[in-house]
Amino acid sequence: MVVFDNFEVRYPCKKNRSCPLLVRTCIRVGYGGLAFFLSVTFPFLRSLAPLVGSATLPLTFAYPCFTWIAMKKPRPNGLVWFINMGLGCFAVVLTVLIVIAAAWTLTDKGLKGNSYKPLCQI
Repeated sequence: MVVFDNFEVRYPCKKNRSCPLLVRTCIRVGYGGLAFFLSVTFPFLRSLAPLVGSATLPLTFAYPCFTWIAMKKPRPNGLVWFINMGLGCFAVVLTVLIVIAAAWTLTDKGLKGNSYKPLCQI
């Protein structure tokens, strides 16, 4: 995962040596424990997941298209330029629609925050 790679890359920069297996294991277990703690502490994050996920969609879909155009500098109004620009603009429009849908769903259903009071469904 990218999170682990980022932690494991920063370790050698700070300590000036490679990241040992024990440190890698502790990083991964600690990250998993933190994620579990946050999911138990803030159960309403499940309601916010569509909104947060849709806000980060451009990093996955639109940003690479526009970055490719900026780096490669294809012929303007060429086929490849139109394909990348079209995909990037489509991703931006799709992101806006998904953000609107996620916000609409959040306002419609509401945010149920019940920290440390789990819903017992027996």
